[in-house]
Amino acid sequence: MSISTALFADDFVWLDEVKKKSCCKGADKESGAKEFVIKKGTFDENKKVRDLNNSIIYVRDMDHAVTELNVSGGKISFTPVHKGGYRLYFEQKTVQDGILQVNLSSMRIHNKEGNISQSLLKEIRGKTNDSHYDHEPLAQLPFELIMERPIRKHHINCCLYSGDIAPFKVYYKGEERKDVPLRVSMESGWNATIQPDDAGALSFEIPRSTYAKTEKEKKRSEKMLVEASYDVNESGVYNGEAYHGVRYVMSLPLSFGASPLEYESQVLGFATAIGVMLVFSLGFYYNRRRKRKTPKEIYFDEE
Repeated sequence: MSISTALFADDFVWLDEVKKKSCCKGADKESGAKEFVIKKGTFDENKKVRDLNNSIIYVRDMDHAVTELNVSGGKISFTPVHKGGYRLYFEQKTVQDGILQVNLSSMRIHNKEGNISQSLLKEIRGKTNDSHYDHEPLAQLPFELIMERPIRKHHINCCLYSGDIAPFKVYYKGEERKDVPLRVSMESGWNATIQPDDAGALSFEIPRSTYAKTEKEKKRSEKMLVEASYDVNESGVYNGEAYHGVRYVMSLPLSFGASPLEYESQVLGFATAIGVMLVFSLGFYYNRRRKRKTPKEIYFDEE
């Protein structure tokens, strides 16, 4: 028997890619190897999970082929073969206070390295809108949070922006669950709990980013973490430890940018201001010209 109301854990874990500095060179950078860490906590206060024992990484490519990688220590790395989009899945099981805690996280990554002559079709397909969202649940995972194709309020389809309607689905053992809420947290501090509607649909509008921008990052993207949790009344033994319940927790790290409509409105406002100034200047100039009278010659009759 499952508990229909999800209970959120205090600390979620999520995948985070280690960005390599452009100034640095090394074997990993030249080979195209990518590195990831697991973080626990909030955006403001988090720490890296050093012990990744009993963890598994699944990698799904554009052809939906799944590769399983065992993880030990605190390092997650793999080298993509082709250019294009991959999806990374993390799973770790531990028994805490008699509860089997199944921590899950999923992240889409885009590989820019590789031989394009051998993967041109994969590269094109990896950048299409369909490959970003709304994929089938991974059979290897018992619980999964999936983002569907967003509903957009602008004409750009490649990325995620503020103002988009972000819909989600939750799956347990391949079946959709319509009674699991979401918790959303953003880098700027915005937090919300999203409850399913009467039809069981989960969606929310991505708010405008309030993150302070710098001069070097005028179009800075903001990180967002979407999380779901589901409890099941199930007993068993894992690694010699007995448990009387299972808690599935999954996080989906995303990022979004400012809506292109904001830039369009700024350009339109600037153009309008310039137009008003130009019309005012022309009117002022024309008015001055009218007031400037041509000197008249005056003749005196001296006779």
